[in-house]
Amino acid sequence: MKRSYADTSTSPACRTATGRALTVKHAWRKSETTAIRSLGQPAKSLPQFRADESVRDGLVRISGELIQKAVARIDHGGKNRAEDLHQVRLTMKRLRASLRLVRPVISKALFRRENRRLKRIASSLSSFRDATVSRQTIGRLARSASDKRDRKALALALNASPKYGPVRGRLRERREAAMRALARDLLEAGVNFENMLIPAEEWDAIGPGFQDTYRRARNQMLVAIRRGTAEAFHDWRKQVKYLYYQSQLLQPASPRRVRAMVKELNNLEESLGKDHDLALSRTRLAELSERSCGRRTVKRAIYCLERQRNKLRRESEELGQKFFWENPGKFAAKLARHWAAWRCPEKRGGS
Repeated sequence: MKRSYADTSTSPACRTATGRALTVKHAWRKSETTAIRSLGQPAKSLPQFRADESVRDGLVRISGELIQKAVARIDHGGKNRAEDLHQVRLTMKRLRASLRLVRPVISKALFRRENRRLKRIASSLSSFRDATVSRQTIGRLARSASDKRDRKALALALNASPKYGPVRGRLRERREAAMRALARDLLEAGVNFENMLIPAEEWDAIGPGFQDTYRRARNQMLVAIRRGTAEAFHDWRKQVKYLYYQSQLLQPASPRRVRAMVKELNNLEESLGKDHDLALSRTRLAELSERSCGRRTVKRAIYCLERQRNKLRRESEELGQKFFWENPGKFAAKLARHWAAWRCPEKRGGS
């Protein structure tokens, strides 16, 4: 049955151009208040399924909690808005991973619409993250370089790259405007998640999607290794992140096994993430004028980045081949047995 988020309370981030506000129910307002209070506190638990709820109810609860916390960060975030933006972007990735978990069994139109919405939200924020990550990456590499000449070249390149000083205020204004604008989309996504029809139960509802995500990540690994391009490795990273977030949802089914999986996926994702940051930094260095710090400096700085990227790629390939050695069917079948035992404990003795 549809539920409407209608009440007299309003969220300042959700006002329309005509001055009308998207309103929420008292229950939503109470949950949002809890989310506001939790800001700045360490996360007590990751989004996970519970044994006493259906798959659909679990996804509704999890998506609702994620969206409430994201809207709370937009409307009532702290002084570190960069961290608020980062957490909102993580919410988009978790929601897209959840949507992919039930992709094979839900309406194709629903998946396309909501995936497009969440992707649009994430894309609207990515430029603000990219504006600072390349400088931070070059700075870290300059501090950690063992060769004195490498440190000097990277430091000169860092000093020559734009610092966004004169436009920092405008950058903040654009960031705030973008975050306020996306809050309405977030709440609409919450309504659609709540009204989502999942015509399957238990592992039949999520197993095909989980297996498909593993298969896509595994195939994209082979593409990345074969092509060796920044785009291919970034596409691999996205699939790994989807599998990472989905595995977190399923962790209660087999805590020890899935916790180990999550740890391996996290190590792989971090390695791929650092490679992506270096790719962004390389693009930024390539755009530097030779007059700003000299051709030799730019060339050496790019060489340092490429050397580090090659190291990270070898590490990623090793981690990936270790994790994705199993075919998708066998990988999913093992977790399916754990899921069945967790959800139906009375069958454990006969399994």
